[in-house]
Amino acid sequence: EATFANFLRVTLAYLGIDPDSRPGPRQQIEALLDCLRRPGLLLILDGFERELRAYSGMGAAYQGDAPAASAAETAADERARRACISPLADDFLRAVATLPGLRGKLLLTSRLRPGALEVHGGMLLQGGREIALAEMQPADALAFFGALGIRGNRAEIAAAGARYGYHPLSLRLLAGLVLTDLHQPGDIAAAARLDVSGDLIQRQHHVLEQSYAGLPPVRQQLLSRIACFRSPVAYDALVALAKTEPAQSPQKNPAFLSSFLRWMFPAPATETPSADLDTDLRDLQARGLLQRDERTNRFDLHPIVRRYAYDRLGDETRRAAHGQLRDYFAAVEVPERIQNLEELTPLIELYHHTVRAGQYDAACTLFRDRISQATYYQFGAYQLCIELLRALFPDGEPFTPAGQVRLPRLADEDDQGWTLNTLANSFSLSGQPCRAIPLFEQSNTIDEQRGDKQGVAIGLGNLANSHRDLGALRAAEAALRHNITLCQKIEEVSQEAIGHQELGRLLAYRGAWAQAEMELMTALEMFEQEECVQMQGLTWASCALLALLRMREAVLQSPLTTPTDPTDHAATALAAARRALELADEDARTISPVERDYMRAHWLLGAAHRVNGAPGSDREQHFADAEQHLTEALTRCRSINAVDTEVTILLELARLRAATGKRTAALGLAQEALTITERCGYVLQGADGHLLLAGLLDHESREREHESREMGTLDHEGRERERESRERERERRERREQALAHARAA
Repeated sequence: EATFANFLRVTLAYLGIDPDSRPGPRQQIEALLDCLRRPGLLLILDGFERELRAYSGMGAAYQGDAPAASAAETAADERARRACISPLADDFLRAVATLPGLRGKLLLTSRLRPGALEVHGGMLLQGGREIALAEMQPADALAFFGALGIRGNRAEIAAAGARYGYHPLSLRLLAGLVLTDLHQPGDIAAAARLDVSGDLIQRQHHVLEQSYAGLPPVRQQLLSRIACFRSPVAYDALVALAKTEPAQSPQKNPAFLSSFLRWMFPAPATETPSADLDTDLRDLQARGLLQRDERTNRFDLHPIVRRYAYDRLGDETRRAAHGQLRDYFAAVEVPERIQNLEELTPLIELYHHTVRAGQYDAACTLFRDRISQATYYQFGAYQLCIELLRALFPDGEPFTPAGQVRLPRLADEDDQGWTLNTLANSFSLSGQPCRAIPLFEQSNTIDEQRGDKQGVAIGLGNLANSHRDLGALRAAEAALRHNITLCQKIEEVSQEAIGHQELGRLLAYRGAWAQAEMELMTALEMFEQEECVQMQGLTWASCALLALLRMREAVLQSPLTTPTDPTDHAATALAAARRALELADEDARTISPVERDYMRAHWLLGAAHRVNGAPGSDREQHFADAEQHLTEALTRCRSINAVDTEVTILLELARLRAATGKRTAALGLAQEALTITERCGYVLQGADGHLLLAGLLDHESREREHESREMGTLDHEGRERERESRERERERRERREQALAHARAA
């Protein structure tokens, strides 16, 4: 798969860096940026539109040259279509265009300009340069026709090219028509007999029509069947397809199956090549309709040609073709224990062709039973989950242009609710809580109409988490209290306990310490009775968070107004975080490891060690332990792209850097965290980040002011220091105002 994540791994390996030594994608980006600081490196990202939202759906291969825009599309919608699917790709492009000291270059081709390369207003970032490749140059067109052996003088070729606006694909197809012309083969004069009426776009479309219409039916069928594939096709697969008649049953054609498996997992061909197929392929290549990668011996189509040939199949024939491919992918064996996402490729292709065959209910069952466990829980591939589940909705989009939720094309309401809930969770955990909330609400509506009270309770808990992430604490609390009440009515003990645990965490953010502790103790008692080890660990993690927040308040309060020693909270936080890690280990031994539980425990342990590193304690050891645990937490977090937790870990690392005197590094980490909060709308963490930055800048401004006063003179250096101090003070006040604005919003 030509994805940004694979680009990172392959490129680092090519540059002699083991990608596994940088397990997190952000660490891999940092390693690649370090490489770009050296001269002599040129990175080429060809066809980058596949990383943009406009081309992110499973049907992107059939969209043609550019996706159609909605009539109701706003400027914000248009920019959103040009956003990268992965925030990591956004960050990489922005870094390449803005970071100083990069001596390498990045060449990117795309049908749409990535929004990450723009500032507000649509201006290109200063470090970027854009060249529109709308047409070939006349001199290049002349050389191109000459290289293909087409006869004609400069004026004749220039006139032929001008009729089609020197459009590269149109000229390639025109060359194919000239080369295969029966009257004047290879003579540019043959181009004069083509219909050149209509505007430029009509003429460009006409040459494609003529190229396709000039094919014998068997080659039209071959081209259209190749168009059914989303990616380049191996020669072995085409040999197998040529030997298979549509009416044949897959079970009666083992030769096709073995060839198809070799296409999925390439091996040397053992079949005798079909002379007819070879002739057909060569003819399609000569006409410019088919492209071949000689290195991999795979065949591909230009997006415009793919769309045109795919549309020629007709709805029924198209569904039958995808159904045939679905049957063969179903026979591909997949390991029971998935070790990496690449091993899921056969299942993902099976899912794609099942959807394209119009069997949405079967596709939903396939995703739920065989794909979701690995993608959602094991690898945290939330963006892949979004891409796959979107295919179940009309036009591949769960929202109308007006923002209303669409229902997936599924017959069973239970499947509809499950799909909406799973898609919403994927949006939420990938840093898109605003898109998650309406999906959760629609899922809850379906469960209420069906009388599924347990489903409603689960949905309310999920909805509360997204409200909390956005700072809507009242809405989150109302949803959790409704969740608890409903669970008590239906005697659903496990879900009720989860409700108490989440409510305790929410009340801790509100500073309602006594209520928060009561809810957490209630949850812990219920989980112990249920013998649910994992949720006990999650509750202890919430207890550690409660203690950390209480300590933060206690440090700010006067000793006269609070009887609690902050060190008591620090010790409580450390003990609770250690217990959370112990329970994560126990759950891994008895059932299976849960990556998010380890990530959460290490984050809280790191934070607890930092606050225990007070003067008079074993400060250096606590800080060393904090560094170890926070690094482990961030590595695990980035390995599963847990955007919702990454911000909190980055802010904790910034506090640790500040405590150890590394204030420049602390500022950088805090800024990185704020970038994520602003993109995702995380209000609470945004307020936290702005307050941290305000404190860091305030400390620096006070140091500068003190230094200037100690000099006792306003010489040039003193005046410069005073100016810098005023600038820091301005920045400090600006950050303080931003922090207060975010705190008020929360």
